[in-house]
Amino acid sequence: MNSVQVAHVRIQGNEFVFVPFSPLMASVAAADQQNLLKQMREICHGFGLNGEVVVVWQGPSGLGYLADSRYHGVLSKVLNMTVVRSNLNKKVSSPAIAGLLAQVALDPFGAAPAATQAPSPAPAARVPQAAPSHAAADEHRSMPGIHAGARKATSNRVVTMLFTDLVGSTKLKQEYGDAQAMQLVRQHHDLVRSILASTATGEEVSTSGDSFFIAFATPSEAVTFALRMQSRVEDMNEAEGTNIQDRVGIHVGEVYADNAKVAGKTFDFNGIQVDTAARIMSLAQGKQILMSRFAYENAFQMLNGYEIDGIPDIEWRNHGLYEVKGVEDPVEICEVGEPGFAPLKPPPDSEKAKRAGGYRR
Repeated sequence: MNSVQVAHVRIQGNEFVFVPFSPLMASVAAADQQNLLKQMREICHGFGLNGEVVVVWQGPSGLGYLADSRYHGVLSKVLNMTVVRSNLNKKVSSPAIAGLLAQVALDPFGAAPAATQAPSPAPAARVPQAAPSHAAADEHRSMPGIHAGARKATSNRVVTMLFTDLVGSTKLKQEYGDAQAMQLVRQHHDLVRSILASTATGEEVSTSGDSFFIAFATPSEAVTFALRMQSRVEDMNEAEGTNIQDRVGIHVGEVYADNAKVAGKTFDFNGIQVDTAARIMSLAQGKQILMSRFAYENAFQMLNGYEIDGIPDIEWRNHGLYEVKGVEDPVEICEVGEPGFAPLKPPPDSEKAKRAGGYRR
């Protein structure tokens, strides 16, 4: 009985089962692609995995996937083979994984087999210059070849940046002593990383003392992570009898991606947008999640009305413009949080930022 590994994840309130296929999938005829998707849906659902089943492969013209068209908007923003590969968490076994399905599913990250072993070639109507057939209506290519080349050539990326900071760490050491305080900080960091590991696109860019710098593909995922983190840290406080608090800042911008492996990092982000994200975090109080206007609007659009990780009620606030040190234009500061837990009030003025008044239209 053959087995395939799949990634069973939750993104923006929806469950997905990502099934990686080999590059061979790109040469399979459209009707056969749809049959393979149908087979995988039956296998995954029969195995007890809930959610939309999505088959994913790396083709010659970029990433390809098959899914219900309702999810194309979400998937086009977050899905890539790295995300799938890093989230493989279930193994599905079935005697139905045979024939053509076995050819495309059993070696998803290997090279495509030789032409003599491949399934029947696609008809002439399937060449890239031709219009797609009706049977391929659900196929969506998220990264055309011309864009893939441009992506490799540039060192700039647009990312959602999230900074966290543990508030009152000095007081923590005074209250518990260095050894116990550091143990609590390590426990806190392990908790943050466990929540991060359950996300689809979250990447830990760096950690400095009590702070994290994390990057996400979308604002909604960053906000979801922040809300979950605040809730789980509070659970830890109740269990340990502590009062650990985090403050969070979220911002979206174009950054310079440095892939040089220095100081133990595999990559880093730099630029004024990174500084802006850090400044937004510095405005926040304990238990507060602040963000810039663009991040706020996009996250609100995707998440409003959803219950996130058992948090039944979430409120969204716009606190207006703030003049932020080191940033030329005022930044509109917004907040999301749980009523009765989060401050949900304008951050006070400080040396690094002060309220400018008004709203940008």
